[in-house]
Amino acid sequence: MVINMKFGECLRCLLSIFDISNVKLSRAINVDNSLVNRWVNDKRTPSYRTDYIEKISEYISSCMLNSFQEQHLNELFTEVCEDGKVEITTEEKIKKILFQSQGYSIECRKNVIEESNTASVNTYNNSDFLINLSSKDQIIIGYKNVLHTSISLLESTPSPKNDNDTIYISFNSDMYISNYFHDLIDFRNAILKTINKGWNIIFLLKMNNNINNIANFIDFALPFINTGKFHPYYFKKYDFYYAYEEFVVIPKIGAILGFPNNFYSEIESALYFKNKIAIDIFKNRFDTIIINHTKPLVKYYELDSAFNYYNYLAEHEDVIGNRILYKRDLSNLILPEDLYKKLLQRKNLKTEEINISLESYKRRSKAFLSNIYRYKYTDIYHIDCINNLIRDRKLFLYMYDKIEEINLEIEDVVKLLKNIITLLNKYGNYNIAFTSQDSNNIIGDYILYCVIKERSAVMVETYKHPKNTPKVRLSIDEPILVKAVEVYLEELIDQIAPINKDRYEIKNWIENQINLLKTPG
Repeated sequence: MVINMKFGECLRCLLSIFDISNVKLSRAINVDNSLVNRWVNDKRTPSYRTDYIEKISEYISSCMLNSFQEQHLNELFTEVCEDGKVEITTEEKIKKILFQSQGYSIECRKNVIEESNTASVNTYNNSDFLINLSSKDQIIIGYKNVLHTSISLLESTPSPKNDNDTIYISFNSDMYISNYFHDLIDFRNAILKTINKGWNIIFLLKMNNNINNIANFIDFALPFINTGKFHPYYFKKYDFYYAYEEFVVIPKIGAILGFPNNFYSEIESALYFKNKIAIDIFKNRFDTIIINHTKPLVKYYELDSAFNYYNYLAEHEDVIGNRILYKRDLSNLILPEDLYKKLLQRKNLKTEEINISLESYKRRSKAFLSNIYRYKYTDIYHIDCINNLIRDRKLFLYMYDKIEEINLEIEDVVKLLKNIITLLNKYGNYNIAFTSQDSNNIIGDYILYCVIKERSAVMVETYKHPKNTPKVRLSIDEPILVKAVEVYLEELIDQIAPINKDRYEIKNWIENQINLLKTPG
């Protein structure tokens, strides 16, 4: 008989079997000891979008020393999962135990929230219990007034008391964002101010087939992506019927519930509450919707999960379909393998760092050269990456976990430029476009690295110069949003001057630069 056990209890059992302390585990998987303590004491459960369970399973399995431990592991596996006779590795057993208990813990949390919501509603609906609204609670009429009130609420919100404090915002209507984009800029800035104060944002978005509208939403949301605090969700069922009211809920501070006249119009009226009970009701309603009907749109990768991110990147590089890359600096994939290896060695990196970076390069390069025969590949670079390369002989070298500025010899620069020409001559599907600083500066001072693989995934990294480690790494695999990002970048390509994306012009320009570099003096 399978026994339901929570994640914390299972983790405690596993650590006891293998004689591993909380501190030892935290060091092994590179997390703070307080996080492991919260796991063990059932105060927190790893979310589905993290890779903590994989890391824990890999480490614990490496600590297997004797048959006594194996026997107790099999007993735990039988209790939590299924027949212990199943022939799988120790690591897979541990992983299955933890995944099973993770699911049970998360479901328990859902049930608690649902029960709490039900209890709250029953309490508030009690005929003997009436709550009078205060003079601060209002009915707002008019789109401009609703928007202004929402902005004022966000701007007046103080810094949060805890790191996990969250503001809830929705965008469920089918109104055309482009028609109201100018008005929404101030709303976007207000959201960004709350994020900068330390708030997390849960943003509920209703996905539809209006790709241009979703592309406009991308434009709206771009300033948020480098914060790591913007968490968009979408409905799991695309045809899910939902009343098109809009929420702005700031726990304990204020809540706005807006209503459009129809599915395709802006919000024309709203209820504005400062009453704590009303705010709590709307927060509970939002939580219920998120837990039961939605999925996260974005997967964030912790800074110590660089290998997992680049493994995901390599996997999707190998998926069939067109690809667009948007990057300030030149991609590693246009470097010849021997040059890339030479530059890695020049940075005096550890052997392990070199090997991992080189292996990642080889996997992606193999997929790149295989798919480019059949599918269109477009690289969008900042024009300064070539200028800096030729003038200053500097290159930003991307490794699996960081970027490093590196000085090049003239022969290195020539070899790189020649390889670009070779790629353009050999592969008719390969294209390069150079953009100006104005069009590249789309998320402020941050460096954006974006790869989109058609109908598959979007992968994003952001860097803050001169730091060499990423601020944010994320991926998106929701098909509609992937298509919308593709449309967004294609529009960016359309805005680039023809001379900066014409194959013949680019090859001639690069060849001229090679000749100048070879000229003595």
